[in-house]
Amino acid sequence: MLSRKNWRVELVILFALPLCGLVLLGLVSQLVGKAAAPAAAPMKFSEVILNTLMFQGVILTGLWFFLRAHQMGVREAFGFGQGSPGRAMLWGAGVAVVVLPVGYGLQVLGVRLLERLGWPAQAQTSVEWLLNGTWWQRAYLALFAVVLAPLAEEGVFRGIFFAFLRDLGFPRLAFWGTGVFFGLIHMNAAAFVPLTLFGLALAWLYQRTGNLLSCITAHGLFNLAPFVMLAFGINFEGGR
Repeated sequence: MLSRKNWRVELVILFALPLCGLVLLGLVSQLVGKAAAPAAAPMKFSEVILNTLMFQGVILTGLWFFLRAHQMGVREAFGFGQGSPGRAMLWGAGVAVVVLPVGYGLQVLGVRLLERLGWPAQAQTSVEWLLNGTWWQRAYLALFAVVLAPLAEEGVFRGIFFAFLRDLGFPRLAFWGTGVFFGLIHMNAAAFVPLTLFGLALAWLYQRTGNLLSCITAHGLFNLAPFVMLAFGINFEGGR
């Protein structure tokens, strides 16, 4: 079970405000971009690197300062020493196996619904580079998606926000709020419902195991799945 963390309110607020601002800015820029240039030129890979490193890098840097202010290491803060690491990873793998088919099924339905509403889903930039990029570009995207993104996002959503709201006495808000925010932050309309579902599953997993390694494992495997499917010619982004 997840132990109490006693995160300081002012530090959580300082961490959350810039992140919320980035999400809002991203949503607004996407809407403005679609209205102004529906067929915008694809993003250069140098821009992909800059965007990923800036966003996830800022999160990881913020996590380092957050834990330092609490005078805690990652082992104590995120329960890495609680129970067996192998058992935590098995829990994470089990959740990923259960959620993956449901999540991608919902994404296909989301793509179909958007098409019916006259908002055809466009492949994400990462998918375009996976399909057409060089081996090192694909390797970078794999490293980012399977390692860097799970570390950063689980540290924020489950490690800080979920634990903080739960410890304040709002377990339902912690569960649903972090799940919905997790879905929103990825800024993909077709994937919003499955990502929210996955966020809820990760919150349950962290509460159950008390070890964030389980969530990082599940998240990494969830992100690995598109690489495997695209290798076999399966692309859910386009609903095929």
